[in-house]
Amino acid sequence: MTYGFKIIDELTSGLARWMDEKEYGHIADFVGRAVPNVTDWQFLNLNYVVKARIDQQLCIQCGRCHIACEDTSHQAITREVDGHRHFEVIDAECVGCNLCVQVCPVENCITLEHLTAGVDPRTGERIDPAYANWTTHPNNPNRAAAE
Repeated sequence: MTYGFKIIDELTSGLARWMDEKEYGHIADFVGRAVPNVTDWQFLNLNYVVKARIDQQLCIQCGRCHIACEDTSHQAITREVDGHRHFEVIDAECVGCNLCVQVCPVENCITLEHLTAGVDPRTGERIDPAYANWTTHPNNPNRAAAE
C-alpha cells in the first residue's frame, strides 16, 4: 500500500468512526449543519474571549497540542517547564482557536474556557461579557453609519 492510500484509508475510517459515534447513517445527515453559524466577520463578537485549558491529570504528554499550536497558530503551549516535558497554555498568547482541542487524542483533556471577567492577558483589555461587534466598535470609522 502506498503512503497516499494509507492516508485516505485513515481519513475514511476516522470519518466512519465519528459518524458511528454521532449516530449518523449518511453524510447527508450532517452536511450543511454548520451553515446557520456562518456570519460575516463584522458581526463576530469582539468581546468573546476563550482560552484553552489542559487537564494535567488526563494529559498523556503526546505533544500534539504543542506541535499544532507551534507550527500553525500562536505558539501558546509550552513544551517543557523546569526542564521537564510539560504542556501548558500560555494565556498571554492563546486566542482560543480550538486547534489544540481538535488534535488532542484524549477526550476532554483540552477544553476551552469562556472568560467573562477580568483582563485578557493577550490584549491587556478588560473583558466585557456584553456582545459587541465591528459595526459598533470605537475603532470603526463608519460606526455611526452602521448604528
